[in-house]
Amino acid sequence: MPNVSHDTLHGFLPGRPKALNRALDLLDLGIPPGVTTETLPTDASGAPKMFTRQMGSVLRVVRPDGRDPFILLVEAQTRIETKKETSWPYYIAYLRDRYRLEVVLLVLCVDTATAAWAARPLRTGVGRPTQVTVPHVLGPSNVPRMNRVQDASADLDFAAFCLWIHSNDPDIEGILTVVGEALAQDTDRDAQDDLAGLIEDGLGSEHARKIWRNLMETLFTPRRGTIVGDARLAGREEGREEGRVTGTAELLLRLVERRGFSMTEETRQRVTTCTDMPLLDLWFDRAIDATTLDEIFATPSATDRVPAPAQSPEHNAVPGQGLRTPGSSTN
Repeated sequence: MPNVSHDTLHGFLPGRPKALNRALDLLDLGIPPGVTTETLPTDASGAPKMFTRQMGSVLRVVRPDGRDPFILLVEAQTRIETKKETSWPYYIAYLRDRYRLEVVLLVLCVDTATAAWAARPLRTGVGRPTQVTVPHVLGPSNVPRMNRVQDASADLDFAAFCLWIHSNDPDIEGILTVVGEALAQDTDRDAQDDLAGLIEDGLGSEHARKIWRNLMETLFTPRRGTIVGDARLAGREEGREEGRVTGTAELLLRLVERRGFSMTEETRQRVTTCTDMPLLDLWFDRAIDATTLDEIFATPSATDRVPAPAQSPEHNAVPGQGLRTPGSSTN
């Protein structure tokens, strides 16, 4: 089932050519560094569209000399899903037929058991195999573990990728600390903040996310109690909330699109202009299993678990003591 960490894992490499080249190098495919990529549609439903088939990330990969382009299908597996044993051969056949190019299936796994399952050849046929699918797998056994700050600093994007692959490591705190210290050395604050947020999104466990948040506060948060420090903290907290709202809205739109729903411009505007974080979270949760668009955006009912927005102390004051209780707003 798609979730934020799953989508972050398979969607991270396509936009970062240097890290993608290093990942491909781990597969020992003989592909020289310097490849360029083009993102392709992920809908493999075919026509007529009887039910939705959504692949992970699909790229057209071109070598530096322009020769022998191929299709790279990136799938993320955080657990064993037996339905993929039939989905993956279908995806490869679909892409091969559509683009008339060779297809490489790369499966990203965060634990050794899932990696071993994903690496098994998938055969179909009677007597002798009619089709054999052998995925390429990157998991904890063949992806480097970031143990030194200087290694992580050399390529922060690749360090983040390696971190996610090893997110179930018993010493996840040590790995997070190494990557966090490397990230703290980056002088590009905007890129630093963006990558820090992505790393948190890609961590599958709340335990690891809590460690990462504590590291970020230790490494990046200025001291309270000073005029400059307090001003920067206030601005950062406001910007962080705005960024979370925007990021959730973008992920929601992407999930709805990948589920095969067709949105009107009015509905799209409703999502992009919404600033109610609990409501966006509710829509996102609904979008995972909904069968219609109306189910996603229906008015919250009494049974829906919509967290109340955090309130400042004055909002909790007793009416009539000089402070106005704000009226509720709906989006």
